Amino acid sequence: MVKDFVFCLQEAALYFISKKYGPHKDPSECFVNPPCGCANPGQNSQCEDCAYLEACLSDCKLQKVSLSSHS
Repeated sequence: MVKDFVFCLQEAALYFISKKYGPHKDPSECFVNPPCGCANPGQNSQCEDCAYLEACLSDCKLQKVSLSSHS
């Protein structure tokens, strides 16, 4: 039960972080000046824990899926 609660909190945090910085249409926009301070996103292992990057890339993927399902 605690694991479920922690998972829900993580997902909620990712959702709000992605909404705070606005929707991105292109995944490459997620790598420009991320607020977590990663100098080389996608190349540094420290950037793998960046909640902003994860949320941004997930949001791009979700937007792409929702746009293709409406067509």
